Amino acid sequence: MDNIIKQLTDIKNKLDKPFPYKDTDRIQVDFRVEFLNLSEEEDCLTGDFNTYCMNIAGTLSYVLSGKTDKITKRQIEIFQMSFFDFFNQYKFFEEKINNYLDFYEEYKNFEETRKLLLQVVK
Repeated sequence: MDNIIKQLTDIKNKLDKPFPYKDTDRIQVDFRVEFLNLSEEEDCLTGDFNTYCMNIAGTLSYVLSGKTDKITKRQIEIFQMSFFDFFNQYKFFEEKINNYLDFYEEYKNFEETRKLLLQVVK
C-alpha cells in the first residue's frame, strides 16, 4: 500500500498541467460529423473530460490526505470506468487519441492515477 501511495504522490505533479483545450477543440473539428450525430446532452467533450479528471483529482486528494473513508460510493463507481467507458458516446475517437498529444498525455496520466486509486479503495 505504501508503494501505491508513493506512486500517487509522484504522479500528482503530472496532473497539474493546463487543461488541453486546444486538443478538445481540434477533436471536435476533426470529428465534426460524429459530434453532429450526438444529442445536445451528449455533446460536451470539454465538460465531460473535465468531470472525469476532476473526479479522479478529488479522489486523489482524499487518499493523499488520509481521508479515504470520505470517498463517496458514487465517486468510486465513476472512477471504476475509463473515460471512454463512462462517456461511451466518444468511443469514435478513442483509437485516434494519440493524434492529440496534450489530450492523450492528460488522459494517460489520469488513467494511471485512476487505476492506482482503484487499488487503494478496493
